[in-house]
Amino acid sequence: MVKRVESVQRAFTNKLPDMNSLTYRERLSVLRLESLELRRLKADLIMCFKILKGFTNIDPSEFFTPSTCNTRGHSMKLYYPDSGVLARQIFFSVRVV
Repeated sequence: MVKRVESVQRAFTNKLPDMNSLTYRERLSVLRLESLELRRLKADLIMCFKILKGFTNIDPSEFFTPSTCNTRGHSMKLYYPDSGVLARQIFFSVRVV
């Protein structure tokens, strides 16, 4: 799924003048763009932060389960649900954690 979405940006940048001889990573660098995968990751992490810190009207317990592991670190650790179903693996709360 990610490769299909990324292929749209790959194809578009390849059609730009003087860009077809460059690799995809080189084209992104020249155009000062990030890959769509990286942009999605950043957007997910920002949304996760906003939900957990209360900057949205979304209840954090609807998406996340706090981790019960109390070793070193911080109190914001989240439980990572193990899922064998592909539809669940691409869900927001699983992608972020």
